[in-house]
Amino acid sequence: MKNPVVRLMSEFRPLKNLVIQRRFDHWSVEDCQQFFQSYKRTDVLEKEEEETCIWRSWGPDGRHYFLKEYKVPPWKQGLSIFTRSRAGREFRALLAMEQANLPVASPCWFAELAKGPMLAASVLVTQSLGQVVPLSIAVQQGQSDAEMLCRCAGKLLRKVHDAGFGHFRMQAKNIMVATEKADALFLLDAPYSCHWANPLPTRIRLLDLEDLCGGHSVFSELQKRWIWEAYQEQDGWAVGQSEYHPGSRSRWGQKLRRIAYYLGAIWSGHRP
Repeated sequence: MKNPVVRLMSEFRPLKNLVIQRRFDHWSVEDCQQFFQSYKRTDVLEKEEEETCIWRSWGPDGRHYFLKEYKVPPWKQGLSIFTRSRAGREFRALLAMEQANLPVASPCWFAELAKGPMLAASVLVTQSLGQVVPLSIAVQQGQSDAEMLCRCAGKLLRKVHDAGFGHFRMQAKNIMVATEKADALFLLDAPYSCHWANPLPTRIRLLDLEDLCGGHSVFSELQKRWIWEAYQEQDGWAVGQSEYHPGSRSRWGQKLRRIAYYLGAIWSGHRP
């Protein structure tokens, strides 16, 4: 397999086209550039899709890091002039969540590769969470712990919402469970997350809840109830079943609703 990041680097030399923003002193700009170019010698490919690839590799401090490359297809590059890169959005969202003491992968730096005025790709590097598995797999593998995991997921989502964040991609595959400590859950994939300084609107809470445990989720009816009950255990916010309509929309209906709410959030200044 030809490495797509290396191919991009060969097309967009010199390195001044690699724009880097970092937050830790142990990641110098030179470290970032070297890591970006040479990780292919020690990498472990974790995920490969048409527009997204994820590698795990060693950083300059000897720790494991994840490098996520988001490729911009040619038909989207013209729009990139007017928008933030996906890596940049996720970096800012994860940093804001980390500062709010939420369990997320710590963001280290992101980079953007330009082709003239247009964005060709962006890269995000985060610290490794250690040995984790997606919540959907953890629930299937640990039937005896399924209730505990589902209730932990409900409490995690409630904590995220009480901190003012709407995730907009709240799916079981984006919640990781630590294999050595089953009640330790982490949130991933945050490029669409938005933040409200005031209490999070009810419609955003219900949107995330329906994504996670609505009619089209991977959970059983009993598991959905566990998530819902744990979410509402905390004081200060509750919603009746009459206001929650999981499964009343098609998958496309839910997706269009998510897009509409997200656009409304960013246009009203709620993106981190």
